[in-house]
Order: sequence, then C-alpha cells, then structure tokens
Amino acid sequence: MSEKNVNFVPVSALDKRMVVRRVPSRGELLRGLVRQAPFVAKNFRLYFRNGWRRHVLRTKVVAPYAVTFYVTHKCNLACSYCTQKEPDVFSEELGTADTIRLLRKIRKESDSIVITGGEPTLRSDIEEIVSAARFECKFRSVLLITNGTLLDRKAGILTGVTGLVVSLDALAADPTNPLSKPAALPKVMENLEFAKDRLGSARRITISTVIEEWNIGEVERLLDWCGEQGFVFAAQSAQMEKMPNLALLRNAKYQALVDKIIARRRAGTQAINGTPKTIETLLRFRDFQCYPTMFPRVYPNGDVFYPCEPLRKIAGNLLRDGSLRKIFANGKKMYGDIPPCQGICYLFGNVLSHYYVNDFWGLAGDFIR
Repeated sequence: MSEKNVNFVPVSALDKRMVVRRVPSRGELLRGLVRQAPFVAKNFRLYFRNGWRRHVLRTKVVAPYAVTFYVTHKCNLACSYCTQKEPDVFSEELGTADTIRLLRKIRKESDSIVITGGEPTLRSDIEEIVSAARFECKFRSVLLITNGTLLDRKAGILTGVTGLVVSLDALAADPTNPLSKPAALPKVMENLEFAKDRLGSARRITISTVIEEWNIGEVERLLDWCGEQGFVFAAQSAQMEKMPNLALLRNAKYQALVDKIIARRRAGTQAINGTPKTIETLLRFRDFQCYPTMFPRVYPNGDVFYPCEPLRKIAGNLLRDGSLRKIFANGKKMYGDIPPCQGICYLFGNVLSHYYVNDFWGLAGDFIR
C-alpha cells in the first residue's frame, strides 16, 4: 500500500525533558484541548454525532473528519509498494475549474483536506488548486503529500498549504535505480531546505517513511535526523496486497525501532505523528476496528469509495451526487454496512478512526500530554 494513505494529525506541544507523566483528569483534558487543538469544536461535534450513529443508529458509517483527495495517479517515481501509479480503479483528472468545483463540494462536509496522488506536483495546475483550497474554499487544514522532487518548480503551493508531507525512506543516496527515492535523495534534501525556508518552520513539514525489511536501519537514521532538524516524523510499514508484512514482528531490529519511536513519542522529546497507542497498534499490527468513512477517499474525477479504497467499490461521484453523506447512504444500500474486516489494512487513518470512535478521551489525553 502506498504511503499516500497515511493521514496526519497535529502533534502536541513537546516537553523537552524526559519526565514521568500522570494521567490527566477530565477537566485537564478539556483545558488541554482548548489550549492546543486547532479544531476543538469540530472534534466534539464529530464525537457526539458519531456517538449517536454508533450507539443509536447502530451503524459504522461515521461522519468525515478529513478528506483525502487524489489529484492525479501520475508519478515520476516507481516505489515498490505504491498502488496509486497503476491503481485497481482508475479515474481521469478533471480540468482546473471542475476540480475546484469538487473542492467546494468537499468543503461543505469537512474543513480538512489532504491532497495526494500519484505525485501532485506533476499537475500543471497544482498551485492553483492548492490556492483555491486554502483561500477560496477556506479549508482550515490543507496538507499536501509529495515525494519532494519537484517542490522548487511548484513553489506556489507553499503559500497555500498549512502543512507539507514529504515521503522519504532512506538518508543514503543510491543512483542505481533512477526511479527510486534513494536516487532522488539529493534533490529532495535540497527541496526540503527550500520548503523549510519558505514555510518558516520545520514543524510544518512531516517526513513520512514506509518501513520495509531492507530500510529498518535507514528509518532509524531518519528518526534521529528528523529530531535534529525539527521535522515531524511519521512511519508505517509497507502494505503489500493490502496486508502487512507480519515477518517484521519476528525481526529484532524492527521491534527495537518501534520501541524507540514509541519511547520518544511517550516522553515528548521529538515531534512524532500519532500517539503511543496508535503507533503501537499501527506498527505492531494490533487488533483495531476500522471506520473508513471518517477519512473518505475521493479520486481525481470525483468518484468516492465506499466503504474504503481497498475494497474497490465506488458508491457515487461528488459532482453528480452532491455530497459524501448521500454517497455513503447510497453505498450502504448497495453494499451494506461496513464489514468487520478485522483491521487488516494497517494505515494510520484507519487505526486513528478506531481510537477516535472507541476511545476519544484516551486519544485526547495522549495527544495533549
């Protein structure tokens, strides 16, 4: 599975010291959320709305928190685990005007959008799309996921995004495969410095890495490097045919890496995407219950998957049907409620949806500590 399926949430304020933390009270959680979270009202509104859906309506079709919008399937690299360059379900890109119409439809139901691909910077109009999302449609959160190779050519996106997610799997350059990330590393590193200068803060950049058996040592180097540079670190394991590589659990180096990531996040000594619980579940393949409509996926032509992209079922099109809510209702009629898949797709958004619906207060407490 591609790293394009990673979802991102704000990291909490960081304590620079190694300290022992007690469990905060409910009042402290509320004050912490108000002080630190930019979308507090939204979080509580969705919490109660989804509580009604789960416990009264008895459905797993919950309201969206953030929408992932694939602006293109095209990419200038060929990562071994990526599914988006030649997806199972393909859709044509819309023109600029229709793409902005699509953004307006999304904005009616979510104030957070993740723009991804493929490689978004391959679109000639990506700067206009990002600008429209932020300043015309007024999304409060606009994240763009990129491999970083073309940032200097599409510098206009940096004035529109609230955050940038750059995928990177190693710090060692390897020119032998020209379509690999290690071959593109020198240019990506140059563009990271460029983006950091333009954005004004390293904290607005997340370095997203996909862990495979070959790069465990490199990911550990990336973790340390992100801490030194001030970038947010994010990781998930490679998904092949929608399934995790369970052999990683028998790899002592992998287990030690996961321990290190969780320890740093728990201590608050480094900016790391997620919480100790979500990282543990994600990287050690613990059981979780998925609520995929919390992070719906919209393809370039406006098609919307129900309940999720891995099942390859399209329930409607936003430009034709008008709303995610209507599309999800149609999807439920056509395909039934969301099936109990036992959480086989270990993607960050899927894991986060479990804790958001089933352990909201625990999730909130982990984020503000």
